[in-house]
Amino acid sequence: MASFYAEIREADSPYFEGELISLRFPTIDGDYGILAGHRKMIAPIVPGVLHIETASGEKKIASVGTGFIKVDKNSVLVLVDSLERPEEIDLNRAKLTEEKALAGMLLKQNIREYKLAEISMARAMSRYKTRKEFDSKG
Repeated sequence: MASFYAEIREADSPYFEGELISLRFPTIDGDYGILAGHRKMIAPIVPGVLHIETASGEKKIASVGTGFIKVDKNSVLVLVDSLERPEEIDLNRAKLTEEKALAGMLLKQNIREYKLAEISMARAMSRYKTRKEFDSKG
């Protein structure tokens, strides 16, 4: 199967650099996939689960925060503000963060605080989903 070059970076460190067969990432409209030969594009990434399949056939997932993806000439650049490998995710902490975010959203103090709680909730749910998916494959 044809491959493409990808660089996936968290704000302060690289996650992956090399050849991929496929990449799936979260957008506001749902998951979106990239294969070799994809058209040029720039798109936002929202909190969710990132899936990659390397040229060697290895499959990896990670929980990502917000960011963007750029596709150009069979090369992909992914930049996200946060990225967590599933084995780094503490399910209890993710659940606690989700509960705090929900409480913050229910308080309805002001729009800014509501939006911050909403983002926190999305990231917590992303962590939880990533870890559960990882555990179910192990």
